[in-house]
Amino acid sequence: MRVLLLGLFFMRKPLLYLSLLSPCFSWAFCFDEAGRYYNVDPLLLKSIATVESSLNPNAYNENKNKSGQVVSRDFGLMQINSHWFDKLSDFNINEKNIYEPCFNVHLGAWVLSSNFASHGYNWNSVGAYNAGFSKRTESARKIYIQKVQSVYYQRNLK
Repeated sequence: MRVLLLGLFFMRKPLLYLSLLSPCFSWAFCFDEAGRYYNVDPLLLKSIATVESSLNPNAYNENKNKSGQVVSRDFGLMQINSHWFDKLSDFNINEKNIYEPCFNVHLGAWVLSSNFASHGYNWNSVGAYNAGFSKRTESARKIYIQKVQSVYYQRNLK
């Protein structure tokens, strides 16, 4: 895992420069590159980004508990959740660089690849990208799977 994360850290700056040249081209490049690096279908990554942020690199969301308190936040194209920040603090991941589109896509691919490694390359692992693997979040996971499948299969038909 440490090697993959080091790759993320060192890729961040060059990918940022590439993304400045042509945002649309570089985003396609980012999904392809992250997919190759983490062995994840780039169309699946783009489908997740579509569901998560409508492909908005500046997307931001606050997750609140039943009392209305913010318990976590989601950032960027792939809506990377703030609970990852502590685990990734050695790699200088913060609320500023998390919005770099290519870096964000690579982080999302790393999360999804981790799900595949721990629970298999299946739709349940895709659903856990958003809702985790807990039994109590099963219905949210199923709803998320349907949303991603809808986008994914539309993209594959084109």
